[in-house]
Amino acid sequence: MMNIAITQELILMLLPVVLLQYGLAIYCVIDILRKGTKNLNQVGWIIIVMLINIFGSIAYLTVGKRKDV
Repeated sequence: MMNIAITQELILMLLPVVLLQYGLAIYCVIDILRKGTKNLNQVGWIIIVMLINIFGSIAYLTVGKRKDV
């Protein structure tokens, strides 16, 4: 019975991180499809964002996002 309580607590603690990760990935994919990318094709960035989780999204936002002039 103790393991179930610990598992539920762990899920509740990690839920905000998981939601942030998926929300950021969805935002990045939509941004890639709408605006394009700066230095790699769209499919490449979508693969990076989806496979490398939060670090792929951060990499896209810092390196690959097209700047509006």
